[in-house]
Amino acid sequence: MKNVNRAALDQWMQPLFGGDTVRNESVMFIDKGDVKELLYPIDKILSVTSYDCTKTYVEGVDYEVVDGKLKATENTTMPIITGEVYYNYTSPEPEVRIQVDGKDLFWGEYMTQPYQVNVTYTHSTAWEGYAQACRRDVFDAFIKKLEAGEDVTVLFCGDSITYGANSSWLADDSPKVYPYTLLFTHALADLYGYTVRYEDYSYLELPIFETCPRVPDEPYVAGTRGTITYVNTAMGGWATFHGAEHKQLHLCEPVVAHGCDLLVLAFGMNDIIVDPTVYTREMIDTVLAIKPDAAVAVVSTMVPNPTSNWDNAQRHQEPYLLDLAEQMRGEGKQVAVACMTSVSNAILEKKTFNDYTGNNINHPNDFMCRLYAQTLLQTVIGYENMQ
Repeated sequence: MKNVNRAALDQWMQPLFGGDTVRNESVMFIDKGDVKELLYPIDKILSVTSYDCTKTYVEGVDYEVVDGKLKATENTTMPIITGEVYYNYTSPEPEVRIQVDGKDLFWGEYMTQPYQVNVTYTHSTAWEGYAQACRRDVFDAFIKKLEAGEDVTVLFCGDSITYGANSSWLADDSPKVYPYTLLFTHALADLYGYTVRYEDYSYLELPIFETCPRVPDEPYVAGTRGTITYVNTAMGGWATFHGAEHKQLHLCEPVVAHGCDLLVLAFGMNDIIVDPTVYTREMIDTVLAIKPDAAVAVVSTMVPNPTSNWDNAQRHQEPYLLDLAEQMRGEGKQVAVACMTSVSNAILEKKTFNDYTGNNINHPNDFMCRLYAQTLLQTVIGYENMQ
């Protein structure tokens, strides 16, 4: 196998679970004087900026480092939502609630980012939490196509997270970090010198997303060795059964039209069933019936806000998906799981949910979109296989 150069990746895809520098890790302060833990104990702050990266805050004025953690000073100019607002919120959708000690918490689409700041810092400790395993063996045929410069198609199907909510690019806001689907696909192009061409499935959009872009306007050119055709048929609000129910339009027709060398299935956030394997298997079998040599990455969902009434079956699904993948590999099929449930549980051991969400319920912000993309890249290729 040919090694690829990690330096070809852009800053958003440099591994957060490795190295000695973390870029743009997001945190959210509720009140002045709050102290927040980051992924690692801080050695040195390189920058603290507003979420949109347009304003830089000053150490000793706006924040301090205390025992390796970040503290908002009493005189800070960083955005502070205040406990009065955060813990006494009147929800625009009463059926969706986050509560702590009987108090309704602040939430809403793209409403947490204005109160988050991005921290870039160095650290000297290694990551000790969950580490996604590389399953390059499962994706060997796909990788060999990339190494040979063959044209390939990557098809994504999932829920709103896979659609792109709440990435800043989808909202057309700075710093315009792409959803994980585009971050991952562009990383493949960077590593192997490819051009990414987009198939626009905007006609599938729900009214809530009808003003949002589904794909960039122009192809992504990292080289001309081959072309990656990017197809994304994800739908906001879908549970796993929706993918199976609508497999003809969202899986069969795209595969017939464009092929499929890598299928990425990412459901679960909207599920109330603990075992999603029947529907997941139906979707995989549907694609493999048309394209038997396709490799499949099933992405387990991040966990939602543990204090919300959205927290149902999501955290229990991953073991079932792992068992399904093992069973299908035993049948000679190329299937593996990118374990975002385990990754997000590990993040929750270090950070509060409001640090890395776009809506404080169930959507990732840019920082968590990067972790999604990096977890998928680790599953398919493995950072340890990069020079």
